[in-house]
Amino acid sequence: STTQSLLGNFEESVLNGRMDPEGAVDGFTAELSASGMFCPAHIRLPVNAYFYRLSDDDAPSPYMGYIRLDEGPIAKKGYHIPKKGTIQLTVFNPNETVVKVFVAVYDVSDMPPLTQTFLRQKTFSVRKGHSLHRLKIYSRFASSRSGRIYLHTDIRVIFARHPPDLGTMYYLHTVTDGPTDPKYTSRPRPR
Repeated sequence: STTQSLLGNFEESVLNGRMDPEGAVDGFTAELSASGMFCPAHIRLPVNAYFYRLSDDDAPSPYMGYIRLDEGPIAKKGYHIPKKGTIQLTVFNPNETVVKVFVAVYDVSDMPPLTQTFLRQKTFSVRKGHSLHRLKIYSRFASSRSGRIYLHTDIRVIFARHPPDLGTMYYLHTVTDGPTDPKYTSRPRPR
């Protein structure tokens, strides 16, 4: 549908920085964790949350959350994760209420040293034959010279401004993907 197409274009535009935000909301945070062969310490990070103007009728846009991984205690390499496992990102609003929990299963056990890739997960609300794209997470993976895997640079998330209507029956459908040909690319050499 046209609405779905516009929403998809909006999401790709904001994730890639091609659309200027209408404003920002301070105070969002996220807790990042991973599990697999080992469980790194959970970390709490600030979320820069932006909203956009989608149309002239002032309909609210979803938030685009930008979580920097190149600052603070993990700035040098990123967030060390197992080669295969689950990433969990819990987003909190300024009142410390959980807004959304993203859970993504990944497997980069075949990732060569000094390469990079990404993972993108889209979640749709589906009800009575109608699909509405509601949530998205985009994360980047990098491998070190020794083959350790890190989430690096940033994590970008798109999430609804308002909770779903609890009086409406729907189910969630999630699609996770990443590049396939090639699956991994060489990392730029540090200067």
